[in-house]
Amino acid sequence: MKDVKFAITDIETTGSGIKNNKITEICIIVVQNGEVVEEYSSLVNPSQSIPLYIESLTGINDQMVSDAPQFSEIAEDIEKITKDCIFVAHNVNFDYNIIRSEFSSIGKEFRRKRLCTVRLTKKLIPGLFSYSLGNICTSINIPHLDRHRAGGDCEATVTLFQRCLSLDPEYEVISKLLNQRTAASYLPPNFKSSDFEKLPTSTGVYFFKDKDGIPLYIGKAKNIKSRIKSHFQERSNRKYRLMQETYNIDYELTGNELLALLRESELILKYFPKYNKAQKKPGRPYTLTSYHNQKGIEQFALHKNKIAPVSWLKFYTRDEAIKFLEFLCQKFELCPKYCGLQTGVKYCDHYKITSCSGACKNEIDAEEYNERVSRAISYIEQFEDSCLLVEKGRTPKEKSFIYLNQGRYAGYGFIDHSQELNQPEDFRNFLIPQKNSSYSDRILSRYLNTKKDLVKIPLNSQENNPWENNSELISGKLNYV
Repeated sequence: MKDVKFAITDIETTGSGIKNNKITEICIIVVQNGEVVEEYSSLVNPSQSIPLYIESLTGINDQMVSDAPQFSEIAEDIEKITKDCIFVAHNVNFDYNIIRSEFSSIGKEFRRKRLCTVRLTKKLIPGLFSYSLGNICTSINIPHLDRHRAGGDCEATVTLFQRCLSLDPEYEVISKLLNQRTAASYLPPNFKSSDFEKLPTSTGVYFFKDKDGIPLYIGKAKNIKSRIKSHFQERSNRKYRLMQETYNIDYELTGNELLALLRESELILKYFPKYNKAQKKPGRPYTLTSYHNQKGIEQFALHKNKIAPVSWLKFYTRDEAIKFLEFLCQKFELCPKYCGLQTGVKYCDHYKITSCSGACKNEIDAEEYNERVSRAISYIEQFEDSCLLVEKGRTPKEKSFIYLNQGRYAGYGFIDHSQELNQPEDFRNFLIPQKNSSYSDRILSRYLNTKKDLVKIPLNSQENNPWENNSELISGKLNYV
C-alpha cells in the first residue's frame, strides 16, 4: 500500500444531520507515502439559509457563500481529486454520506473506499479520554488552528493521519480497517467493534447508552445483534445524532418476543430515553358488554366511548373484537344479530356465519337462548382469571412465565425445566413483580387474541403440580378450542 493515495477530507454543512444537509465548505488534501501531494478547498453555496447556530460555530454566513459555486459546479473537481484515492475523514461516515448525497442530488454516483481516523486512532493510540478531533489534537500535541472550518480541521486531520502512519509503517492496521466486511464499518465512533461482536443473536431488549451510562434509546428485537446492526446503517438525522452520542450498548435477554415487548414498554416508561419517540397512548379500547333487549334476550354489544355497566372483555382493535364475537357466535350457537355483528336487519344474514340459533326468528325462546349466552360468558370469564402464560426461556433448559393477576399483568420470571413446583403459588419464589400499564394491557390483549398455541396455566387449579400439566394448550382467541 506504499503508493496508495489518501484523500483526507473535511466539510462544513448547514446542520448536524445526514438528510437535507448541504455543504458550505470543503477541503481535500491528498497524501501519498506520508507526504501531501495535492490540495483543494472551496466555499460552497448551499442554496439555502445557514442557521444562526451554525454561523456562530463555523463563522460561515449567507453573505460569505452568496457568490461561492454551488456543489454541481465543483462536483467534477471533487470527483477528479479523489479518484483512485481512499476517502479519509474524522468520523468518515458523516463526511462521506453528505458528499454522496450531494452527488446523488445532481444525478451522479460517488463511491470510494473509506477510512475513519477515529477508528484508526483508537487502534494505534488507545486509552485517550476522548477521540474527538479537538481533544486528540490537545492530547498528542497536534496544532489545530481555525477550528470548525474545513481547512483548519482538514490540516489537523492530515497531521493526525501522518502520526498514525508513523505508528503503522507496514499499513497493517490500515489494511485491516479497509478490509472489514462486518458492521464494524458502520459502528458509532465511540463504540468498540469488539463489543459489537459480543452481542447476542437472541431475543431481548437492548439499550444505547451515553458516556455516563444513561439510556438514550431502548428497543426490542428477536435478534439483538442483527437489529442493532440495522440501526448503524440507517441514514436519518435522528439516528446519526444517536450514534454520535452512543458510548455503550447493553442488553437484557428475555427468550421470547412477548416478554421483550413488555420489558421494552416498562423500561421506556422508567427511563424516558431521549431518542425513543413518546409511546403512543393506546386509544380507548372496545369494551364487550351485554344487556337484555326488549324481548328479554341477553345481547352482546361493543362500546368504545361509553361507560358500560357490564364489561366482559376489552379489545384494542375492532378487528380483534369482531373475530372474537364471530367465534362466540359459532361456538355457542348464537345469533349474529344479537352478537353485535349485524345492525339494521330483521333476521340474521351474516356473510360468514351461515347457521343461526333462530332466536331472531322466535324459533327458540329467550330462556333457552340466554342459557347459551350464559355459557359464552362463563367462557369469557376465564380470560380474567389469574394465570401464568408460559413461553420460551433464555436457554433451552429454561422456561419463562408471565403472571396475570385477574387478567392484568403483574410480573414475570424464569424457571428451570427440572424445577418442581408442588403448589400453584410456588411460582412466586421466581416472580419479578411489575406494574401494569395501558401499554402492557394492549400488548397482552394482542397476544391473547392472536397466539394460536398459547400455554396457559390457571392458578386456581387443584392439581398437585400444574407445571406437569402445562401441555394443555388453551389457544388464543383466533383459534379457540
